[in-house]
Amino acid sequence: MTVFEVATIALVIVLASVATAAIYLGLLNWIGGYYIVRCAACHHLTGSSVNSAQGSCPHCRHPTLLHPVYAARHPQSVRVVGDRLRY
Repeated sequence: MTVFEVATIALVIVLASVATAAIYLGLLNWIGGYYIVRCAACHHLTGSSVNSAQGSCPHCRHPTLLHPVYAARHPQSVRVVGDRLRY
């Protein structure tokens, strides 16, 4: 097999796994086990077991891990949005 065939098979496996995980998260949302909510601090979407805004998200707690280039260039690690949440 060539490199392109191996890369194509790996891409298909990754996409199938992501699609399956998304289906299961959607089913958990239907039964009330998992919710997609907004972070109260930065307004990013995050997962939660309760249907209310989280106080902080992984982006707020670990900005260098999620955006290393941005964190290296900007001394402020978290940009807090000034507007209030509207549901």
